[in-house]
Amino acid sequence: MKKILLTLFLLVSFLKADITEYFPKLDGRIVDQVNLISSPVKNDINTILEEHEKETSNQIVVVILDSLHDYQIEDYSYQLGRYWEVGQKDKNNGILLVIAMKEKKIRIEVGYGLEGALTDKIAYEIINYTIKPNFKASQYELGILKAINEIILAIKGEYTAKIVDDEFDAKSNELISLGYFAVIFFSIFTHGISRRLRSQLIYKTTKASLFSSFFGFFSFVMAQSFTNQYLIISIIVFAVVFIFNFITSKKVDFDKLPKNNSNNSNNSGGFSSSSSGGFSSSGGGFSGGGGGFGGGGASGGW
Repeated sequence: MKKILLTLFLLVSFLKADITEYFPKLDGRIVDQVNLISSPVKNDINTILEEHEKETSNQIVVVILDSLHDYQIEDYSYQLGRYWEVGQKDKNNGILLVIAMKEKKIRIEVGYGLEGALTDKIAYEIINYTIKPNFKASQYELGILKAINEIILAIKGEYTAKIVDDEFDAKSNELISLGYFAVIFFSIFTHGISRRLRSQLIYKTTKASLFSSFFGFFSFVMAQSFTNQYLIISIIVFAVVFIFNFITSKKVDFDKLPKNNSNNSNNSGGFSSSSSGGFSSSGGGFSGGGGGFGGGGASGGW
């Protein structure tokens, strides 16, 4: 599937202008178009990457772009890696950490030779659990530094998988869903009791909570496909629907309501959810060593 998607990206790119015109010049291990990284931190990162390259011959390049120019970050990063030929020709051991500031996108592009060590899963974890939280807090340098250290740990086989956050998110979503269903069923039950008690307040409250829970749950499920703020959106929808329904509900005449035929039932209808040795210097510039890329890695955003 990954190869098919990559092929589609490449086909689309042929219909556009030559993507290479948007590639920055490879003039070091850090290519920063927006001056995101300060000089002291840049020196620290360069030292880390240079020492790693001397020990292993692996080439890691950090690329910070002002824009992707309407290209998908997967397509851009893959072609950039091939164009620069990061990594050594006989080992294909290059890695790009690509950050697009305008689009707020992140990509770890992995050369053929390192796909077994820096897997797609690990790259995904580094992006979502290391880079993303720091970037959202505007701690860009810290996020990049931590990501580089974890990339190197993965290459050495010393990376520890991060499964706690995934399990926590899954359990949290399950509990929230169960909470909505609990409110729905409790509202249905209490709605029937309010008719026996002939309580206007309970009747209006349960009716409003019934509708708001349904729409809140629906928005909770749908919003997960396009934002990580789905819980906030769900709560807002719940509150707006509840307040609107409660305020606009008219006073009910209990004598005119249909009679229940069974205990705790109502007629509301209910709801269902139914240079082959590293960077080479020539006149102050740098170049890759002929490494190849096959689309391995992961993408994300903040």
